[in-house]
Amino acid sequence: MQLDSQLDSETGNELLRQAWVQFSGAESYTDYCQYWLELMCTRIGGVTMATLVLDSGENGFLPSAIWPEKSQPDEEFTALIEEGIEEASGLVHSLASGSYGVAFPIRLDDELAGVVALSLNVPHIVLPEVMEQIQWGSAWIELLVRRQRGKEQTEQFDRLSGAVDLLAAVLSEARFQPSALRFVNELAAAYGCDRVSFGLTKSRQTEVTALSHSAQFGKKMNLIRRLSGVMDEAILQRGVISYNAAATDESQLVMREHAQFSQSGGNANILTIPLHSGDDYFGAVTLERPVGQAFDEQEQGRICSIVALSSEVLRNKQNQDSSWYQHLYRSTKTQLQRLFGAGYLGRKLILTSIALVCLFFTFATGTYRVAADSVLEGEVRRAVVAPFEGYLDDAQVKAGDRVSAGQEMSRLDDRDLTLEKLGYLSEGAKLQRQYEEAVANRDRAEAKILQAQLEQNLAQLNLIESQLQRTRLKAPFDGLVVSGDLSQRLGSAVEQGEVLFEVAPLERYRVILWIDEHRMADIDNGQQGRLILNSLPEQSFAFSVSQVTPVTEARDGGNYFRVEAQLQDISPGLRPGMEGVGKVEIDDRRLIWIWSYPLIQWVKLKLWSWIP
Repeated sequence: MQLDSQLDSETGNELLRQAWVQFSGAESYTDYCQYWLELMCTRIGGVTMATLVLDSGENGFLPSAIWPEKSQPDEEFTALIEEGIEEASGLVHSLASGSYGVAFPIRLDDELAGVVALSLNVPHIVLPEVMEQIQWGSAWIELLVRRQRGKEQTEQFDRLSGAVDLLAAVLSEARFQPSALRFVNELAAAYGCDRVSFGLTKSRQTEVTALSHSAQFGKKMNLIRRLSGVMDEAILQRGVISYNAAATDESQLVMREHAQFSQSGGNANILTIPLHSGDDYFGAVTLERPVGQAFDEQEQGRICSIVALSSEVLRNKQNQDSSWYQHLYRSTKTQLQRLFGAGYLGRKLILTSIALVCLFFTFATGTYRVAADSVLEGEVRRAVVAPFEGYLDDAQVKAGDRVSAGQEMSRLDDRDLTLEKLGYLSEGAKLQRQYEEAVANRDRAEAKILQAQLEQNLAQLNLIESQLQRTRLKAPFDGLVVSGDLSQRLGSAVEQGEVLFEVAPLERYRVILWIDEHRMADIDNGQQGRLILNSLPEQSFAFSVSQVTPVTEARDGGNYFRVEAQLQDISPGLRPGMEGVGKVEIDDRRLIWIWSYPLIQWVKLKLWSWIP
């Protein structure tokens, strides 16, 4: 019994020693994880299954090692791993098989880096010791993760540093061609390439633009034509092609052009990187190395970063060196591709809407109208004037009042006329008695003289009566008083012929239109139109042009002709003096002409004034 125990101890020590040897000699990341897990299982003992799950970044938590190798965890063990990731703390569960399940988190700077899960057939009392051993052993995985991240950061820094250095070299050149030549030369020197080629797509075919260590080269050379085919092969497949003549082709990309180029005088190792901006592939870079100097994955990553950063700069320099008509052609081509190609739905909808609107206004017709400021006037405007010099005695109406025919509007003081009438009446009675006496005395001469004086007296009386009647100023017809307010002038003197009131009828109106001189050629007698007044915007009134007068007036910085029109629709709400906008209907024309006519007319006048 003691011998068997001793043999088991020696066997366990041997297994542990072998596990340490394997772990110490691990070279790759995968071997390190697998040998570490085997070492932990050997040290703990009683482990039936174990898994190491680590954070892989974008892909999440993935198994990095499993023991025994190629074993498949069941659902219960998988659930244990998922719970350990979710809880991020040490867990111990009893499994359905009677064993214990242990999950322990691996942390890195308070960040969950992974989980170790084990299935054990051990007594319950040793579980704390198991957790302690896993905690101590997890330091090796933390060290591995730190080294891996440090290595990635170093590679990223080296890649970025190389890309920035090469970009600085490219930017130091002012023109495109020297920049492209500097780019391929620097890239060839940095990565030990026999030849580096740079090409840009032109008319659906790649044209070699720069060749390392060659300032000039013929574009019809066989080498250049084959390089163009190599670049086209990578661009058409939208992927990086790494060709190695000595290695077995495991890539899914077609490499026929690369193989032919290598066999016809090219190098054994060829790396072609297509250049693109989004979905626009505009060129490629091809690097060549001799036999035994294949491009590994790290170099490919660095070269891709450098090329991606510098290619856009070279493309911009080429665009800047282009002539104006090349810029115009390229811009027009880009806009047409966006218009008729995929995407840019908003732009297409806007342009389609504009096209439909233009088509509509090109073929649609409407009534061409000439608009003008308008004022409403009475057809007749009668003035009520002072018949003679006198004094105002009374005023019954003022501007804005409605009057009827014969209505007294104002009255002049008639006291002087009344006294003068009485004087003439007494004088007439006297002359009448003298005339009768002369007739009785048969004095014919005296009778003739007195008769003449009587007739003169009667004429004076008639004049006085007429003046007394005219002291009552009356309305000539039914209408509206449009001017005159004598309520503040009672008792004041008036001159003969002084306008006291103006009266306009309410049943007959005329419209005064002020037509812009630029539109005057379209106006003629008999044309119809509509008037909308500022005070009655909800109602329009028809009118017809009755008179076009050659009278102009300067209004608002322009010249306007006075045009009279006869109002056809009469409304009780109309009043003389109302203002509004009238539109004279000319004829039917295209809407695009109606809207663009003022601009076209203005352009014609300006051109005429500028042309010598």
